[in-house]
Amino acid sequence: MPRISDAFAGLACALFIVSTGCQADEQVAKADAPESAERSAPSAQTNPAEVVDLPDQPVAGASQSFWDHWGDGRAEIATYTGTQMRYGEPREARLALIYVTEPHDRRTFVKDDGVAEQNRIQVMKLNRALKFQTGVYPYTVMTSIFSPVADWGRPRFQPAKITLTSQEWCGHVFHGLWAGPGQARQMMHSYFAGEGDNASTLQLPDNVLYEDALPIQLRELDGAFNDGERWEGPMVPSLWQRRRAHSEVDTVEATISREKTTLDETPVTRFNVEMPDRSTVYDVARDEPHHLLRIEHSGGTVFRLDEVDRMAYWRMNGRGDAEKRRRIGLPPGAFNLDEAPSPESGSSTPR
Repeated sequence: MPRISDAFAGLACALFIVSTGCQADEQVAKADAPESAERSAPSAQTNPAEVVDLPDQPVAGASQSFWDHWGDGRAEIATYTGTQMRYGEPREARLALIYVTEPHDRRTFVKDDGVAEQNRIQVMKLNRALKFQTGVYPYTVMTSIFSPVADWGRPRFQPAKITLTSQEWCGHVFHGLWAGPGQARQMMHSYFAGEGDNASTLQLPDNVLYEDALPIQLRELDGAFNDGERWEGPMVPSLWQRRRAHSEVDTVEATISREKTTLDETPVTRFNVEMPDRSTVYDVARDEPHHLLRIEHSGGTVFRLDEVDRMAYWRMNGRGDAEKRRRIGLPPGAFNLDEAPSPESGSSTPR
């Protein structure tokens, strides 16, 4: 079990900007800011990203085939419908997974298109956007995972940073985790008594995996996960799982096995993730780019892919752009659960 220290307690007083990856807002911010030279390094006393501690150079860069697909300046948006279990009952839910590569400042792990080359690192960002309703009030949950794309001598696509925000009518929560060799730093801002504003350092095994990053790693975007072999070892459960349980971040022993099978006649690799208290199945298409077709948790939460498309969505923010939501199976209006995917969106066959 990780040991939590309060050596980093002063971190909770610092203010941080969490990157959204939307260039339109970023351009406005740049226009209002004075011109300056390369940004100075953040203070070590207030910078949780220092724990990431990557080597000076990667073992190897991502392959050309990876960049041929993921370096085209667009994001992949996949939408899902399904059931989210909450308060012991099934809730109709929608899920969007947005994958995109972007440059980060390796000193802060914040998106920065203008960072100098010596501090630039390319990451695969996954935004996991979940919406569902419980009785009168809705939940909106976003988890962002930032995984360096190069081989840094660690498990491939191991995240450097994970952030979660959860909003519902009682209040909202921010939970950030920065992962490095043998340890991670976390910061929490919560409206719940007993959580409040706090920061801590966790001691973790070097070979730990993070459940939040599995929708990246199990897609095998640039080579087989764990060389195609069964994996077993320590895993940090997802921040959303810990949020629902109001429990501290720790590790559990887990296994990941794989088998070849089919889902609705589509050849898939089925990954079975087993933890002491639950299990999860990920069905990943065997054909590239290995779309994630189904996620099913043992507690009853399940999501199946509706539509997937690639688009530079951050440039599509005009009123007339709402119609383009049909490309990803969403109605042009608000992202509400009572609006079913439009018939014009087509079948569930990925594009």
